Amino acid sequence: MGRNLTLKKINKNSNSVWVLILGVAAVTIYLSTKAYDPFNTPKLILTLFVSGWLFGHLVNSYRDNPINFKSMENVTLLVSIIFIVAYFVSTLFTDVLVVGFIGDTQRRNGFLAYFALVIIFLYASRSINFQFALRIIKVAIFTGLILGSYGLLQISGNDFFKWNNPYNSMISTLGNPNFASAMLAILSVIAIFSLFINKISKFYKLIAVIVIILSLFDIIKSQSRQGLLALFFAILFYISVYSYLNRRKIGILITVVSSLMALLSIAGMLQKGPFASFLYKDSVSVRGYYWRAGIKMLMDKPFTGVGVDRYGAYFKEYREIAYPLKYGFDITSSNAHNTIIQLFSTAGIFVGLAYLFLLSYVLFIGIRSVKETVGNDQRIILTLLTAWIGFQSQSLISIDNIGVSVWGWLLGGAILGVSSKGKVGSVDIDYNKKTNNSKLVKINIFQPVISSLVLIPMLVISYFLYSAEINNVGVRTFAIPSAPQNANIVLNYAEKVINNPLADPNYKYVVSTYLYDMGFKKEAYNEINLLSNSDPRNLDYLKGLAIFGVENRDYISAISARLKIAKYDPWNAQNLLDLCKLYVTTGDLVKANEMKDQIISFAGSTEIAKTAREILG
Repeated sequence: MGRNLTLKKINKNSNSVWVLILGVAAVTIYLSTKAYDPFNTPKLILTLFVSGWLFGHLVNSYRDNPINFKSMENVTLLVSIIFIVAYFVSTLFTDVLVVGFIGDTQRRNGFLAYFALVIIFLYASRSINFQFALRIIKVAIFTGLILGSYGLLQISGNDFFKWNNPYNSMISTLGNPNFASAMLAILSVIAIFSLFINKISKFYKLIAVIVIILSLFDIIKSQSRQGLLALFFAILFYISVYSYLNRRKIGILITVVSSLMALLSIAGMLQKGPFASFLYKDSVSVRGYYWRAGIKMLMDKPFTGVGVDRYGAYFKEYREIAYPLKYGFDITSSNAHNTIIQLFSTAGIFVGLAYLFLLSYVLFIGIRSVKETVGNDQRIILTLLTAWIGFQSQSLISIDNIGVSVWGWLLGGAILGVSSKGKVGSVDIDYNKKTNNSKLVKINIFQPVISSLVLIPMLVISYFLYSAEINNVGVRTFAIPSAPQNANIVLNYAEKVINNPLADPNYKYVVSTYLYDMGFKKEAYNEINLLSNSDPRNLDYLKGLAIFGVENRDYISAISARLKIAKYDPWNAQNLLDLCKLYVTTGDLVKANEMKDQIISFAGSTEIAKTAREILG
């Protein structure tokens, strides 16, 4: 009788778990060619939908099965709440609130994204047992098949879509070869170690082999180190743990050797040690500049950070002199390329520490559970943990892309779920106990009501987000200066973006430049001026105002804008040269020579310094 009741309870949660797992896979796969940003905004919208519906199931699970405050689940819930509350507070302190909530352009890692990821994490920790963990593995294998196959089409030049892509063609559904290779590596790790799980059928193992082959081919062709890094560290971890559990002495030896190889590999990527010639790639080593800038941001604003997803707005102020001299004065970064540093630098020490605790907790519980289980259960936990390690290893040099991150949070929650002694999905219920029918009705509608209360604002937010994407595409499509008959169409689309309360501010700037090109110069200037007032440190807005000033012979305002740029981008020699020229134009040769001397002080060997000397002698 007890076993049948357990199965009934498992089936009750079965549909919601399918929503969880298939929803995560759908986030990774989904893209929209109708959006200005085909990848990040659509993935954020879908993540909001999935998490909004699961929120009701999550609350209902705590209502039906209250947690023991001395249990592992209490720690999980408490730290998750601390993390998201601290993140919300940091969002309120963010200087551009819209960016704090929805995230930066082509990133979308604001508060809403992390709120959704925490819901996915918590529900996975409450619902995933060994039976459902097998579902994760199977869905991961098929997701890998889809991504790997699409990557192969891109490599062969047979992509369904004609992307305006400055990167390697292998971007899969993630929009960037680094993200694509990292995601394929994580899924191929699951595919590799699923081969050792007896409960995985031969059919899935056959698909897994195909996924492994496709993924390795795509990762190599992507020329991205992130996928290889994730795959390498994950396999080393699995071998080390498995060897230690079965033959302790040999396991210790393998662990030491693996750790040494890991350190040498990291050194090689930083152009040091014996592996440098094989592993060094400038795009990986440049991360050091991003990390150090992020650490400076944290030191300067330790409690709230510089603002949620506002790394790009502050990077040029905190970057080292060597960076612009090596890579160019206009080259920038909108992310620390390290999830831990990104959270510390943009959201502050409380968010960063809570995140670090969550990572440490998942790792500790995962390793403990691997030691306490045997056979298939042990292999299942170790597979999930190894894939999670692969995700974390790539996150040390990568941006927290939603399509990849959603798997990291699912796997982390699943590890805690299968490690928990009391599963929500397998609690016995005493059906002999008399129940009130009216109470049963309330229980049945509780989850849909709670989910709806969360989904309704999510739908409203998503409407505004997607509307901004569509209307921005409309502006870009019709903004052809040689076709003045399109002017009013462009104005109509542009006004929809400008008046959208949740539109990315950068989108408003982009449509303003199109308005300018179509002859609406006054409207464009007014909008860019408003944007600059709301975000005084945005270098694009300031540059736009400087250009307006020059064109209208308002050199005072142009100089004012350039001086502000110099404040927030002190090592931009090109901007100082433009200032130098403006001072010459206004007859202020003293200031012009000051700009020249400033350029020579740190960029004396550049063409810009040569030009400054030619202008002033």
